[in-house]
Amino acid sequence: MKMNRLVRIIFVPICMVMLLPTVLYAEAEIVETIAEFEFVKMISGKDAEFVREKLGEPDEISSKENASGTVEFWLYKNLVRTGNGDKTYKYTQIGIINNYVETLGNTNRSPK
Repeated sequence: MKMNRLVRIIFVPICMVMLLPTVLYAEAEIVETIAEFEFVKMISGKDAEFVREKLGEPDEISSKENASGTVEFWLYKNLVRTGNGDKTYKYTQIGIINNYVETLGNTNRSPK
């Protein structure tokens, strides 16, 4: 009986503390880097909802008006790997016109 009580007093709180980081980590959105060519095939021509589902919320969104309507530029950071290498572009910009991806660009220069 004493051993059972000891387990509840010591072991259960220790297990809870050890599992807490796992629970918190599971709630965070995780997006791994994507190879450049795979990224282009996956995102080109898709709608905005698809992009959000696959990549999550952009780090920044800006918009401009032109003859085609409103163009939104979604900026993601450190998302796309160069070619098939292990280096990652600092910025990936996705241009969305009329709710569909029209342009894709990767760069290491600040887009501002």
